[in-house]
Amino acid sequence: MSIRERLTLASALAVGLAASALGPVYADFGWLLRVLGAVAVVGATGLVIRRLSLPVVVQPTLQLLTLALYTSLVFARDTLALGLVPGGDTLRALRALADQGLVDVETLAPPVPTSTGLVLLAVLGVGAIAVLVDVIAVLLARAAVAGLPLLLLFAIPSAVLADGLGWLPFALTASGWLALLLVEGSDRVGRWGTPLRTPGQSGRDDDTSLGRVGRRIGAAALGIAVVVPAILPGLDTRLLDGGSGDGIGGSGKGKSSKTYNPITRLQGDLNLPDPVTLFSYTTNDQTPDYLRMTTLDTFASGQWSASELRADPDDDAVDDGIPTPVSVSDGGVATLDIALLMRIANLETAWLPVPATPTDVDIPGRWVWDAEAETVFSAQDTTGDLDETFSLKATRVLPEAGQLTGVGTVPSEINPYRGDVQLTERVRAELDRIVADADTDYEQVLALQDHLRDTDVFTYDVTAKRAPAGRDPLEFFLLDNQRGFCEQYASAMAALTRALGLPSRVAVGFTPGSLNEGTWTVTTNEAHAWPEVWFEGAGWVRFEPTPRTDTTSVPPYAQPETSASGGPTAAPSATAEPSAAPSSTASTDPGGLLDPETGEPTALDDPAAGSGALGVPPLPVLLLLLALVLSGVPALAGVLRRRHRRGLPGPLPAWAQVHDDAADIGHLWRPADSPRAAARRLVAERALPADAAAALG
Repeated sequence: MSIRERLTLASALAVGLAASALGPVYADFGWLLRVLGAVAVVGATGLVIRRLSLPVVVQPTLQLLTLALYTSLVFARDTLALGLVPGGDTLRALRALADQGLVDVETLAPPVPTSTGLVLLAVLGVGAIAVLVDVIAVLLARAAVAGLPLLLLFAIPSAVLADGLGWLPFALTASGWLALLLVEGSDRVGRWGTPLRTPGQSGRDDDTSLGRVGRRIGAAALGIAVVVPAILPGLDTRLLDGGSGDGIGGSGKGKSSKTYNPITRLQGDLNLPDPVTLFSYTTNDQTPDYLRMTTLDTFASGQWSASELRADPDDDAVDDGIPTPVSVSDGGVATLDIALLMRIANLETAWLPVPATPTDVDIPGRWVWDAEAETVFSAQDTTGDLDETFSLKATRVLPEAGQLTGVGTVPSEINPYRGDVQLTERVRAELDRIVADADTDYEQVLALQDHLRDTDVFTYDVTAKRAPAGRDPLEFFLLDNQRGFCEQYASAMAALTRALGLPSRVAVGFTPGSLNEGTWTVTTNEAHAWPEVWFEGAGWVRFEPTPRTDTTSVPPYAQPETSASGGPTAAPSATAEPSAAPSSTASTDPGGLLDPETGEPTALDDPAAGSGALGVPPLPVLLLLLALVLSGVPALAGVLRRRHRRGLPGPLPAWAQVHDDAADIGHLWRPADSPRAAARRLVAERALPADAAAALG
């Protein structure tokens, strides 16, 4: 077998081992065979074309073509002509699957399900990396540089996983790269011909080549790379940390906190077999409302997403106070000043859960306020860094149904939330039917909410399937499947409301939680999404279209009474005491926790005493520590290599050391030179003094 064929196999092996980095990203191993199949196809194609000695320029092209054919066979077999030839239908089908996968990337947090779109993206990505590694290692003969695309395959999953990949994927990736280097190194050493030996060397001691030393150095470096991060404080919580094995709710230093992505579909949290406590709080609000983390303002391709958050660290710091929106402060709507004392347990995000209209947040760290998205966030800190309780104040808006009759005059900063929504003909006809009897903006919104909450039509289901490739997600949910969980209901209502020309968006956060001995506890079971509609004088007002009654609640202003004709009438006045969530229990002073003078909470029990979330150093600190460790690895390898060679008999170890030292300072060795010719070239090019030249001779 030629060296190029051996390098081809080594390249495929390296990429296959590096693909183990995808394991923690997916919820199961449904992706594994299809991804490894792509790597095998690229490698097998490389072997065939090198055995046939085809021109170098066409080799990567043929590998890409076979990868494309493999992808078509696996993901779009029904569209192939004669069962083998792809066409226009194949491209359209693959594009639809890829688009669905990209939507999943934006809306899901790992571990993600092995949906067809997500697996397709993995196959295309890993297959492309396999071709790139093959080109660099085999055609360009630069096996060391081939480690860069392998590093990319390892680094991307590591960047999206809160607890890191763990040591095993790292070890497998590094082992694959070392194997590739050894194959190339053995070929370089083999060009010297019969290796020099000292008398008496035989058996396993015959191997005094660089390959033997390289294997030892590689094994040592790999061991150091795995062990050192576990020793340095903080470094074990990112690239190489696999968690404690106890998962959420475990204890000890290795415990991982719950990472909550505000743009997820929430399905993972809602499907947990046992709810996990995320945070708790006390408040003077007898019936707390939902706690918002952030909002989704952009609707495209049937999906909601969030624009980039923006705030000035000097002007928008939350500890300087948060201005009440003008539409609320000047609207004549009743408000209630509330205060909370909150403690984070197992929640690690860059978004802070707060009531809808916060006015002051007393919190350590650099937290700022985005007035447009109405989000408290930080670019440097996370909620996982909050190991102490913190307080916040808010103004709870209590509108009445009569005050929400019309949207009114929409200010310029709210006008983008009325953007055009492209509906299919079926959805447009259904929307017209739903709001046919509504006379005002408020009645239209209420009609949409009531329709989605109709349990004779819709079913709450956290395991509901998504729209098939090529289908409009809104049409599929609204008219065909009619099953889903909170995000689908919130997304559908907000999109339909915006299609009516009314400002709307989707909020992501939590329902109030459950009350126990004066403390409200919020778990993963309370993760929720809901629509908000803007009304003049009241600002952003929440509605509740999700037909779930165990944790959600419809606000008083959105609870219509049914008239004799079955149509909605005005909602009851919101001046009455706001209704609590079904799982809540209200009291005048829950547990005596309120200060009689200030009305603020005075105590808070820790729901996870002794097992709080472990703070993680900022990413720049981790990267600096990692850079320092990596920068020391070559020097350490050189010391170990030199020390090892001192104890070896004969001239070959000393010559090998000269070879390495010269290469370290930039000297280019020519493989065709004999040792004497190489020594003469070294003396001439580096202008060695006479004594050094004599020692070299």
